[in-house]
This record gives sequence, C-alpha cells and structure tokens, in this order.
Amino acid sequence: MRNLASRALLSSVFCLLIQQAYAETDMERSNRILKEVTERVVNQYRAPAPRLDNLPQPAAKVNPADMAKQFSQSPIANQPPVAPELMVFVSFSMPRESLMRIIEQSERTGARLIFRGFTGDKLTDMSKRIADLLGSHRVEAVVHPPAFTQFKVNQVPALVISQSDAGNQLDNGCAQAERYVKVTGDVSQDYALDYIERTSPKWSTVAATFNSKLQRSR
Repeated sequence: MRNLASRALLSSVFCLLIQQAYAETDMERSNRILKEVTERVVNQYRAPAPRLDNLPQPAAKVNPADMAKQFSQSPIANQPPVAPELMVFVSFSMPRESLMRIIEQSERTGARLIFRGFTGDKLTDMSKRIADLLGSHRVEAVVHPPAFTQFKVNQVPALVISQSDAGNQLDNGCAQAERYVKVTGDVSQDYALDYIERTSPKWSTVAATFNSKLQRSR
C-alpha cells in the first residue's frame, strides 16, 4: 500500500517536471520568435550604410593663373572685326546703260544695289524688274528706303562705303558721318574708289581693297 502511494507521488512529480519543461520551452520559443521579429523590424527601417562611391567627390583643381587670364581678357577684343560694306544706290529712273555698268562692276567688287522703293503697287512687279535687270549676274539687290535716309542719299547713283554697324549708330535717323563715306554721280566704281583713296585717308585702305578686285578682273 505504501509502495503504491510512493509510485503515485513520483508520477505526479514527474508529470509536473515535464509540464514545467514544456512550459519553459514554449516561453523560450516565444521569446526567440519575438526577438527575431524585433530584429527584422529594426533592420528594415535602419538607414543603409553609405557607399563610398556615392560620396560627393572633390571638385576639379582650379589653376588660379588660368582664372586670372580668363577674366583679364576683354570679350570685345576677342570678337572678329566688322568688315566694311560697299553699296551703290540706284533707281530704275537711271539710264539702262548706267545700271548695267554698275551691275557688271558690282559683280566683281561685291557691292550691293539699293533701291528706294517699288515701281507700281506690287512687290512682285518690283522683284520681276530687278530679276530681269540682273539676269545671270551674281549681284545682291534689295529694296530698302530707310537706307536712303540713313546715308543722306538724295541723288542716284551714289556709292557708299560704310561700317557694317553704321545702321545701328544713328543720329536723328542718319548714320554718323565718321561711319561712312559717299561719292555721288554717274561715274564708274573704279573712279569713285580712286577718289575715296585720294581724299579720305580713313577709308583709303578699304577703297583700295575694293578697287583691287576690279583691277584683277580686267
């Protein structure tokens, strides 16, 4: 009887130990799972470590001497010089022989023909007359009434050498006198250019350059 009681007590103690062992195991498992979940959450929202190749790189080394040289240069000095222009102011009221002589010489000197306005009421009529006059000659002709005012052309033909920007420097609608030179009269371009060479020292070199084109083509 006593042995049966002892065995029952031992069985109860053994069952209790097993239950405690299982209870501890479940608790440990819960703690482990909770720890793993916590670590995952922390790692998910943790800022990644910076990559060395993504860090800002130092700027290129600047040579102070090069910077000083760059800012010491004048932008105006680096601009190409403005080439003078040669123009001949004409009109269809002139004799055709005079117009043809001017056209033939302008093809060699590169002079531009300037007409005051339209003959008739239509631009197409004027364009056709100019095209018929020029024929196969490679000469530029434009209709530009303001140019007659700018260079004070009251009589045709008139030969004008001007700086290319003379039309941008106006006094009361007229180009400044020092920016152009003019010869009026029904004379050949070589005669007018010779006259400028003799009488206008400021423009003599330019006139000689245009005149040399006529001499070479003879």
